[in-house]
Parts: sequence; C-alpha cells; structure tokens
Amino acid sequence: MEPDYVYGDAEREIVKSGYEAIEAVLIGHDANAKRRLLFYLDWYIDPYYKHDLTDLYDPLKELLQKMVIAENEDDVIEDALFLLESHTDPPYETLKKYIDRAPQQFLPKVRYLINQKE
Repeated sequence: MEPDYVYGDAEREIVKSGYEAIEAVLIGHDANAKRRLLFYLDWYIDPYYKHDLTDLYDPLKELLQKMVIAENEDDVIEDALFLLESHTDPPYETLKKYIDRAPQQFLPKVRYLINQKE
C-alpha cells in the first residue's frame, strides 16, 4: 500500500484546533494520518507563509524531536527530521539527551542537528 501524503480539510482543522489535536495525531497509531499532518505542517510552519506560531513553535519542536526517538515508521521519522531541519532552530535538547534511542540510519542527521550552533 502506498503512503498517503495528500492532506486536506481534516489536517487544516487539526492544526486550527491547536497543539493537543496535533499531538493526538502525531503520537497516535495511524501512520497515514501522521504523514498527511506532517506534510501539511511543512507548509503551515514554513516562515514564508507567516502563520502565527506563537503557541505552537516550541511544543511542536519538542514533539518532533520525540517522534524521532520513539517512532517506528522510517518515513515518518524522515518527515519529522525534515521539519526540524527546515523550520526550527537549535538547540535540540531532547535529541541530544536521547540520541541513543534514535534509529541507527538517522544518527548522522540527528548528530548534525544537535551539533548546530544557536
């Protein structure tokens, strides 16, 4: 089965509902729902579009780091790392603290992120 990356109204409503709704999807068990929401978040948190991330930036950055060390779907981990690298700034304390839990194939990217200068 092909991964589902097409987002729509459901993902927009999740983000409008706030961090708790985003977290519920991203820590849930539906990998396709995670992929769609992460794909939408790529657009939503991109600074170019100037969305107000005041209440979302820090908790989302923390959640993405936790996904990298706890997720079991490689493509979801890749998406989380991409969002961290593309749309957030160091430090990445959770990645640093739990680097031993990061999947082996993602260690180069995790090390790169935690070694960036603020």
